Amino acid sequence: MKNLVIPATKKTPEIIFLASGELLMITGSSFPENVNKFYQPIVDWLEELKKSRPAKVNITFDLENVNTSSARIFLQILRSVSEIAKDKKGLRVIWKYENEDKDMLEQGETLEKILKRPFEYIEKAG
Repeated sequence: MKNLVIPATKKTPEIIFLASGELLMITGSSFPENVNKFYQPIVDWLEELKKSRPAKVNITFDLENVNTSSARIFLQILRSVSEIAKDKKGLRVIWKYENEDKDMLEQGETLEKILKRPFEYIEKAG
């Protein structure tokens, strides 16, 4: 299995997913014209990661702007990652947000409630 690296554009985030599962990062803005088309390779890659059964999975969201469709895909990604790391101690979700951006903080809190897994929140200086 290879690492998955997708460079950022004005409308899509940078994706850095290491095959070990210990570093999965989604950084930047996410409002692609076709959300499913952009995120399908990521969903497929996570399906492959499930087969390798990593002991630890760390996923970091460091987002600036997100549309509703992207938020739904993030939930799908988080559910997939949760299946990979069935042991609660094996999954670490980090949600970064600007200190002035309460909407992004609330987005993380909403996903955390739906997923029923604790997130770590990191406030970035704005």
